[in-house]
Amino acid sequence: MAKELGGKGKIGVVYHDADFFVTRQRTEAFEKTIREKYPNIKIVARGGISDQNDGEKVASGMLTKNPNLDGIFVVWDVPAEGALAAARTAGKQDLVITTCDLGTNVALEMAQKNGIVKGLGAQLPYDQGISEAILAGYSLLGRKTPAYVAVPALSVTRENVLKAWKLVYHTDAPKEIQQAAK
Repeated sequence: MAKELGGKGKIGVVYHDADFFVTRQRTEAFEKTIREKYPNIKIVARGGISDQNDGEKVASGMLTKNPNLDGIFVVWDVPAEGALAAARTAGKQDLVITTCDLGTNVALEMAQKNGIVKGLGAQLPYDQGISEAILAGYSLLGRKTPAYVAVPALSVTRENVLKAWKLVYHTDAPKEIQQAAK
Protein backbone atom coordinates (compact mmCIF):
# COMPACT_ATOMS: atom_id res chain seq x y z
CA MET A 1 0.00 0.00 0.00
CA ALA A 2 2.65 2.49 1.10
CA LYS A 3 4.85 1.82 -1.92
CA GLU A 4 1.98 2.30 -4.36
CA LEU A 5 0.88 5.52 -2.64
CA GLY A 6 4.37 6.95 -2.48
CA GLY A 7 4.17 7.05 1.32
CA LYS A 8 1.22 9.45 1.53
CA GLY A 9 -2.52 9.44 1.15
CA LYS A 10 -5.87 8.67 2.71
CA ILE A 11 -6.96 5.08 3.05
CA GLY A 12 -9.75 2.90 4.32
CA VAL A 13 -9.59 -0.44 6.08
CA VAL A 14 -12.17 -3.19 5.64
CA TYR A 15 -11.82 -5.52 8.62
CA HIS A 16 -13.55 -8.72 9.73
CA ASP A 17 -16.04 -7.72 12.41
CA ALA A 18 -15.72 -11.00 14.29
CA ASP A 19 -13.52 -12.30 17.06
CA PHE A 20 -11.33 -14.39 14.79
CA PHE A 21 -7.62 -14.44 15.62
CA VAL A 22 -6.16 -14.51 12.10
CA THR A 23 -8.21 -11.70 10.59
CA ARG A 24 -7.90 -9.56 13.72
CA GLN A 25 -4.13 -10.06 13.66
CA ARG A 26 -3.93 -9.07 9.98
CA THR A 27 -5.89 -5.86 10.52
CA GLU A 28 -4.02 -4.87 13.67
CA ALA A 29 -0.63 -5.48 12.03
CA PHE A 30 -1.59 -3.50 8.92
CA GLU A 31 -2.90 -0.53 10.91
CA LYS A 32 0.06 -0.56 13.29
CA THR A 33 2.53 -0.61 10.41
CA ILE A 34 0.78 2.30 8.70
CA ARG A 35 0.64 4.37 11.92
CA GLU A 36 4.24 3.71 12.94
CA LYS A 37 6.10 3.65 9.62
CA TYR A 38 4.03 5.85 7.32
CA PRO A 39 2.88 8.98 9.17
CA ASN A 40 1.76 10.61 5.90
CA ILE A 41 -0.75 7.86 5.23
CA LYS A 42 -3.93 8.42 7.22
CA ILE A 43 -6.57 5.80 7.92
CA VAL A 44 -9.69 7.93 7.48
CA ALA A 45 -12.30 5.18 7.11
CA ARG A 46 -12.87 1.80 8.74
CA GLY A 47 -15.68 -0.61 8.06
CA GLY A 48 -16.37 -4.08 9.33
CA ILE A 49 -17.77 -7.06 7.47
CA SER A 50 -19.50 -9.97 9.12
CA ASP A 51 -19.82 -11.93 5.89
CA GLN A 52 -17.26 -12.31 3.11
CA ASN A 53 -19.83 -11.02 0.62
CA ASP A 54 -20.11 -7.63 2.40
CA GLY A 55 -16.91 -6.21 0.89
CA GLU A 56 -18.68 -4.32 -1.89
CA LYS A 57 -21.26 -2.75 0.42
CA VAL A 58 -18.67 -1.61 2.98
CA ALA A 59 -16.20 -0.33 0.37
CA SER A 60 -18.98 1.45 -1.51
CA GLY A 61 -19.99 3.24 1.68
CA MET A 62 -16.37 4.25 2.29
CA LEU A 63 -16.02 5.63 -1.22
CA THR A 64 -19.31 7.53 -0.95
CA LYS A 65 -18.33 9.16 2.36
CA ASN A 66 -14.69 9.62 1.33
CA PRO A 67 -14.56 10.13 -2.46
CA ASN A 68 -10.88 11.14 -2.23
CA LEU A 69 -9.70 7.82 -0.79
CA ASP A 70 -6.40 6.75 -2.30
CA GLY A 71 -6.51 3.15 -1.15
CA ILE A 72 -8.36 0.42 0.69
CA PHE A 73 -6.87 -2.50 2.61
CA VAL A 74 -9.23 -5.48 2.77
CA VAL A 75 -8.55 -8.25 5.26
CA TRP A 76 -8.79 -11.13 2.75
CA ASP A 77 -9.26 -11.72 -0.97
CA VAL A 78 -12.97 -12.54 -1.27
CA PRO A 79 -14.23 -9.27 0.29
CA ALA A 80 -11.46 -7.52 -1.69
CA GLU A 81 -13.29 -8.66 -4.81
CA GLY A 82 -16.28 -6.69 -3.52
CA ALA A 83 -14.09 -3.63 -2.89
CA LEU A 84 -12.86 -3.96 -6.46
CA ALA A 85 -16.46 -3.97 -7.71
CA ALA A 86 -17.24 -0.90 -5.59
CA ALA A 87 -14.20 0.93 -6.98
CA ARG A 88 -15.27 0.16 -10.53
CA THR A 89 -18.84 1.30 -9.84
CA ALA A 90 -17.49 4.55 -8.36
CA GLY A 91 -15.18 5.06 -11.35
CA LYS A 92 -12.08 4.93 -9.09
CA GLN A 93 -9.52 3.48 -11.49
CA ASP A 94 -6.69 5.10 -9.52
CA LEU A 95 -7.62 3.44 -6.20
CA VAL A 96 -5.04 1.10 -4.67
CA ILE A 97 -6.45 -2.09 -3.16
CA THR A 98 -4.30 -4.45 -1.11
CA THR A 99 -5.30 -7.60 0.71
CA CYS A 100 -4.19 -10.96 2.05
CA ASP A 101 -4.53 -14.36 0.38
CA LEU A 102 -3.74 -15.21 -3.24
CA GLY A 103 -7.12 -15.97 -4.75
CA THR A 104 -7.78 -16.34 -8.46
CA ASN A 105 -9.81 -13.14 -8.92
CA VAL A 106 -7.46 -10.80 -7.05
CA ALA A 107 -4.46 -12.43 -8.78
CA LEU A 108 -6.12 -11.87 -12.16
CA GLU A 109 -6.78 -8.21 -11.35
CA MET A 110 -3.23 -7.75 -10.08
CA ALA A 111 -1.75 -9.40 -13.19
CA GLN A 112 -3.45 -6.90 -15.49
CA LYS A 113 -1.36 -3.94 -16.54
CA ASN A 114 -3.48 -1.30 -14.81
CA GLY A 115 -5.23 -3.49 -12.27
CA ILE A 116 -6.55 -1.87 -9.10
CA VAL A 117 -5.33 -4.66 -6.82
CA LYS A 118 -1.67 -3.71 -6.38
CA GLY A 119 -0.40 -6.19 -3.84
CA LEU A 120 -1.17 -8.81 -1.26
CA GLY A 121 0.35 -11.02 1.36
CA ALA A 122 0.03 -14.71 0.51
CA GLN A 123 0.13 -17.56 2.96
CA LEU A 124 2.18 -20.64 2.12
CA PRO A 125 -0.19 -23.46 3.16
CA TYR A 126 1.79 -26.24 1.52
CA ASP A 127 4.99 -25.19 3.29
CA GLN A 128 3.07 -24.69 6.54
CA GLY A 129 1.78 -28.25 6.25
CA ILE A 130 5.27 -29.61 5.64
CA SER A 131 6.57 -27.73 8.68
CA GLU A 132 3.77 -29.04 10.86
CA ALA A 133 4.30 -32.62 9.62
CA ILE A 134 8.02 -32.45 10.41
CA LEU A 135 7.27 -31.10 13.88
CA ALA A 136 4.68 -33.83 14.47
CA GLY A 137 7.30 -36.40 13.52
CA TYR A 138 9.80 -34.80 15.88
CA SER A 139 7.24 -34.85 18.66
CA LEU A 140 6.58 -38.58 18.09
CA LEU A 141 10.32 -39.14 18.35
CA GLY A 142 10.35 -37.34 21.70
CA ARG A 143 12.12 -34.22 20.44
CA LYS A 144 11.14 -30.83 21.82
CA THR A 145 9.05 -28.77 19.44
CA PRO A 146 7.56 -25.29 19.67
CA ALA A 147 3.87 -24.99 20.51
CA TYR A 148 3.18 -22.97 17.36
CA VAL A 149 5.04 -22.41 14.12
CA ALA A 150 4.16 -20.08 11.26
CA VAL A 151 5.70 -19.78 7.84
CA PRO A 152 6.25 -16.13 6.83
CA ALA A 153 3.87 -14.57 4.34
CA LEU A 154 4.93 -13.89 0.77
CA SER A 155 4.65 -10.40 -0.71
CA VAL A 156 2.92 -10.61 -4.10
CA THR A 157 2.78 -7.90 -6.77
CA ARG A 158 2.17 -7.82 -10.51
CA GLU A 159 5.88 -8.38 -11.05
CA ASN A 160 5.98 -11.73 -9.23
CA VAL A 161 2.39 -13.00 -9.33
CA LEU A 162 3.17 -15.97 -11.60
CA LYS A 163 6.17 -17.10 -9.54
CA ALA A 164 4.22 -16.53 -6.33
CA TRP A 165 1.32 -18.65 -7.59
CA LYS A 166 3.74 -21.50 -8.31
CA LEU A 167 5.32 -21.15 -4.86
CA VAL A 168 1.99 -20.98 -3.01
CA TYR A 169 0.06 -23.68 -4.89
CA HIS A 170 2.89 -25.78 -6.39
CA THR A 171 1.28 -25.51 -9.82
CA ASP A 172 1.25 -22.97 -12.62
CA ALA A 173 -1.17 -20.07 -12.44
CA PRO A 174 -4.42 -20.48 -14.37
CA LYS A 175 -4.13 -19.58 -18.06
CA GLU A 176 -6.17 -16.37 -17.70
CA ILE A 177 -3.74 -15.06 -15.05
CA GLN A 178 -0.76 -16.04 -17.20
CA GLN A 179 -2.24 -14.19 -20.19
CA ALA A 180 -3.08 -11.08 -18.16
CA ALA A 181 0.47 -10.92 -16.79
CA LYS A 182 1.99 -10.61 -20.28
